[in-house]
Amino acid sequence: MKIQYHDKWLRLIGYPLLGFIIRHFGEYESIGSLMKKPLYYGDLVWNTLLVALSWEANRRLILYLDEHYSWVTQRFQRFVMQSFAAVMISVPIVAAMIYLWNEIIIKRPGNFDTGYLLVYDFPLTIVFTLIVHMIYTGIYFNQYYSNTILQLESRVKELEISIAGVNTSAELNKPSGYRDLLILNYGTSSVPVHTQDVAYIYKQNEISFIKTFDGKEYTSSSSLENLEAMLDPVTFFRLNRQMLGNVKAIRQFKSDATGKLILDLQPSFTEEVTVSKKKAAEFREWIGRKI
Repeated sequence: MKIQYHDKWLRLIGYPLLGFIIRHFGEYESIGSLMKKPLYYGDLVWNTLLVALSWEANRRLILYLDEHYSWVTQRFQRFVMQSFAAVMISVPIVAAMIYLWNEIIIKRPGNFDTGYLLVYDFPLTIVFTLIVHMIYTGIYFNQYYSNTILQLESRVKELEISIAGVNTSAELNKPSGYRDLLILNYGTSSVPVHTQDVAYIYKQNEISFIKTFDGKEYTSSSSLENLEAMLDPVTFFRLNRQMLGNVKAIRQFKSDATGKLILDLQPSFTEEVTVSKKKAAEFREWIGRKI
């Protein structure tokens, strides 16, 4: 499932707020007294920049891990990878920024001290990183389960149509028994889509995504295997474990050095689409019947 983090305002507010907190952590002098010192404002700006760099680096890490490790099906691997990588990213950024500001830019000796880093800056970095990752993990699960509920509701509607559908079944099915119409999810709505308009179907994080020739993308609660069983094999072919393709979506294909087929689809797909050497002959026979 693709998770969208709508966090623009969260970051715009979080950068200066956390920068302010970091500047005043362990500070004994009053704010009124600090505000009389020009260097205080430079500290605030630099700490805000420090927060922004560390936040953005951790955010990119989270987006990368979302594509490779699901919090739902690979929870332990995701936790270990994210915890280790977050520390490895955050600590060097914070240490480098503190050193650059105090020792190079303003030449404030004694502030970049290993003891001070271990007592104040290192724990504060861990806490800050933990807060950021907890926020994004909360957003992940909230969006995941909200979408799951919507998909289940859509599935219930689809089942209601099937149960009540003595009349609708004639519209949904071809005489051969294969579906001519699919009930798919588009946002919070259920939408009927003709199978002839489907370019390809692919699986990502156990969710089936349906791409149509007009570029729209839908989702379905049905598995790729179930969808394959619904569709006419004369028109649709199981290209690989992750994808079903409509013959009309295949613009061209070519063999590589291993005998594997590389396909060019329309609409284009974000990743390389291949047919294994083992299935290449079957694919050629299938597409040859349609040419």
